[in-house]
Amino acid sequence: KCRERDCITVLIILLAITGLSSCEDILTDSGDPRDKLTGTWKVDETAGALKTALEVYWVESSKHPYDSNRIVIYNFYNVDADAEAVLRGSTLTLPLQTLQGGYEVSGSGQIKGSNANEITWSYTVDDGSGVPENRIAVYTPVSL
Repeated sequence: KCRERDCITVLIILLAITGLSSCEDILTDSGDPRDKLTGTWKVDETAGALKTALEVYWVESSKHPYDSNRIVIYNFYNVDADAEAVLRGSTLTLPLQTLQGGYEVSGSGQIKGSNANEITWSYTVDDGSGVPENRIAVYTPVSL
């Protein structure tokens, strides 16, 4: 028979072991959350006034060299220009920026899946005309 005090002691020990093993996972997972976002992505982008057909193209993303919260996306909007996005949790924010060629962009992206299986972007683009256009783009990782 288990005395009440002995049962409580055993329970506390089990909880402590469980808690320590959970902490171990957190402590040993020293990976950069941006790692899952780097590489080549296939982009399916909606049509609109600036681009009259559904467009499929590829982008490359990498970690920003100086800011541990940012990624750089090469060929953003398929205009051979680089954009920067800020990562917070499962959201990427595309702060207002002017890309090479005069395209002004801003918006956000939602990362889906624990392995970043998809990013759905919603952003605006202004080609310099002063008339912004709303865009939806879905990024899926390309396995090489």
